Amino acid sequence: MSLQVMIADDEAPARRKLIRFLAEHDDVEIVAEASNGIDAIDLIAMTKPKLVFLDIHMPDLDGLGVAESISRSDEPPAIVFVTAFDQYAVKAFELSALDYLLKPYDRERFEQALARARNTESPARKPDELAKAISQIRNEDTYARRLLIPNDGRSFFVATREIARLESDGNRVSVHTPRGTHTLRATLESLEARLDPAQFARVHRSHLVNIDEIAEIHPWFHGDYKILMRDGTEIAWSRRYAAKRPDLLK
Repeated sequence: MSLQVMIADDEAPARRKLIRFLAEHDDVEIVAEASNGIDAIDLIAMTKPKLVFLDIHMPDLDGLGVAESISRSDEPPAIVFVTAFDQYAVKAFELSALDYLLKPYDRERFEQALARARNTESPARKPDELAKAISQIRNEDTYARRLLIPNDGRSFFVATREIARLESDGNRVSVHTPRGTHTLRATLESLEARLDPAQFARVHRSHLVNIDEIAEIHPWFHGDYKILMRDGTEIAWSRRYAAKRPDLLK
């Protein structure tokens, strides 16, 4: 009997990678793909997969929300969380997810997760226990303290306190630090959700800055401002974003 699998990830390259790895197994059937949390819930109800590879960070509803929603179904699927943020790798087991994949994972790590799925008859926790665990984690401080940066097949961590600013370009973000600039495949929105607003502020659709690295703020035109960072970078702070952070002007 084939193992019915669903993939939920908002990034097409990430879905393609899972599809490529899963396609090498004749007894695995991919029954659905979803690019956001709402579609994931609907497709899980329709296709009833035995295993879901579930990205933590998705638009509309994140992976935790999806897991919470499906946890009380009659036969909830096993879950392998997929995340680029290391704190969720630890939380995955507390949530009784079947396993986790920390991006960028390799084929060997993927095969370990799949093998564990094959050898597990049912989710480790009862649905009500899983829902309770998710609720508890949502009440905890889950802001990232470091980001995992891939680089030439290897990865390294950058502490968030060392980040001066983040600048987006589509689905890639430049992470500027005193030691250099690193590129991370993510959206600025997903990173903003993971960074402590007491330390970081969104000042532009393309810029997220470390508040402690702001040197000066100057009024500009029509309610806009100019921000001068300690590294000399000048950033336009639109009144739209300034209205969301009046605390910075006090």
